[in-house]
Amino acid sequence: MTMEELQLNNPQYSSIILNPKSKCDIWSRATGKSFLVGWDINVVNRRMPRALTSVTGQTYGQLLTRTLPSTFKFLESMGYTKDQNYVVGRKPPQSFHTPFEKIMKFDNVISFSNGNAILMLSQDRIGSARGPNVDYEILDEALTIDKERYDQETSPTNRGNEDIWGPNSGNHVPFHHGYHYVSSMPYSQTQKWLLDFAGYYESEAGLQIFTIWNRIVKLQMELIPAYYSRDKKLYTTIWNETIRLRKQILPFVSKTGHLFTLANAFDNISNIGISYIIREYEKQNLMTFMVEIMNVFLDQVEDCFYHINETKHVYFNATNDSYIRDLAENSSWDFTRLAAQDSRHDKDCDPMRYLEITPDWGSTISLFTVGQEGGVDFVNNTAGLVDNFINEFFVKPDTASGVMINALVDQFTHYYSTHLEKTVLYFRDRYGDSKNPNVNKSASYNEQAISRLERAGWTVIQEVHKGMEPPQHDKYLLWGNILKGSDPIFPQIRFNGTKCKYTLISMNNTQVIQREGKFSKNKKSEQSKTILPEMATHFSDSVDKRIWTKYGHLLTNQSTFVAART
Repeated sequence: MTMEELQLNNPQYSSIILNPKSKCDIWSRATGKSFLVGWDINVVNRRMPRALTSVTGQTYGQLLTRTLPSTFKFLESMGYTKDQNYVVGRKPPQSFHTPFEKIMKFDNVISFSNGNAILMLSQDRIGSARGPNVDYEILDEALTIDKERYDQETSPTNRGNEDIWGPNSGNHVPFHHGYHYVSSMPYSQTQKWLLDFAGYYESEAGLQIFTIWNRIVKLQMELIPAYYSRDKKLYTTIWNETIRLRKQILPFVSKTGHLFTLANAFDNISNIGISYIIREYEKQNLMTFMVEIMNVFLDQVEDCFYHINETKHVYFNATNDSYIRDLAENSSWDFTRLAAQDSRHDKDCDPMRYLEITPDWGSTISLFTVGQEGGVDFVNNTAGLVDNFINEFFVKPDTASGVMINALVDQFTHYYSTHLEKTVLYFRDRYGDSKNPNVNKSASYNEQAISRLERAGWTVIQEVHKGMEPPQHDKYLLWGNILKGSDPIFPQIRFNGTKCKYTLISMNNTQVIQREGKFSKNKKSEQSKTILPEMATHFSDSVDKRIWTKYGHLLTNQSTFVAART
């Protein structure tokens, strides 16, 4: 494919035409994010030969499995050829030019024939994100970055070569020493620094960009039933209103040379078609669709049921870089193979230890959360007994056929097909005991799921809490004791922030209500336009089942009261 054949959408045009020094793009899936990083690399190659660009990730594994496969697929579509135009992870051939910045080791370097180089930097260990002076910075999956460490280690290296491309060089390149942050919508408070870059919309133009954005998303959601009903007039009316609102937040460059953009799948509809959006709407549950496809702006509810402290309870550094690095070298850096992930990519998954899965069967979503006890606290990078939530799987149910049970179990068994200890603790969902997915079948949800796990070669040990379903008040007190972390009798709970994204969104969007001195979850649909519907509580319900079954007895041994806010 040649450059003339590229079909760009409006956000991509904005990034190219406005030509800012620095960019922050918060885009959903199916918007062409791989284009963003690939285009940056291409432009740097053409405008600044022999430059050094840093591409920073939480781990090398993240870069090798998420960022670079789609990026180089795009570059290859533009004519870049491996071994001819670039080499990965090894010293380049003598025919290649070299960067102005001397490179001593090439293990984490992608070298181009014109002397450009990409330096892959990782935050998985202290100091590992440091590097030589660079001319441009790229952060993909920027929401996983430790911002404080990034500011201390990586950002200061964006300096040097002013005599070559600086304002007084005679060959000034405006984006020299710029940066490009690419991310999906942040879903936790520690990630919200990315949204601060949008502040100039209000300070310079008086626009509340996220309020307007969520109005657009709400209208776009109304396009779907209009499409189903074949009401062309209504569809056109809604579509025109989304265009009118979109014009209110047309991208523009700030006075300091910065560009912030938002985009979702509807911005790329000329390339993917309405059929893709409809297919994803029908396939995914509503929460996933709103986050992954519609890029809805998320805000945490006040008076949250769970007092999660992201710096104490959430980690992003559990990619098994050693395995991924070996796979990369053994496959000659085959990015297609690197993009196909399974449990061997996860450092927080011990293949010799059993897994713990908890279902939640529902009319709008059915899911598994996956846990495993381990001996490493990945938040603090220290040894210690912890109980981790390491993964999640979910499907949109088809109660007529019961296929969703098979699909959900198959997701789990496929991902953990290489797991050596084929044993699971299965925490039964009481609803799944009494509910049959099909009137013609006598087996319940749980029975069918367990049977399919066993047919796939897994030994299933069933767990269920004693007695009746405990009140939400008791669960609230148990979680308060656990997350407070000050009493050694309670376990240390941690969450994989990358793999358990929707678990955390669900927990952060679960509001607590108090009646007559008792606490419970608010499961009603939130009135705020920025809060997802009540179905988002399903993940938190699954989390509750496992934690209460394992640790609920600890609460009955305590006489102390946990305050609503600590």
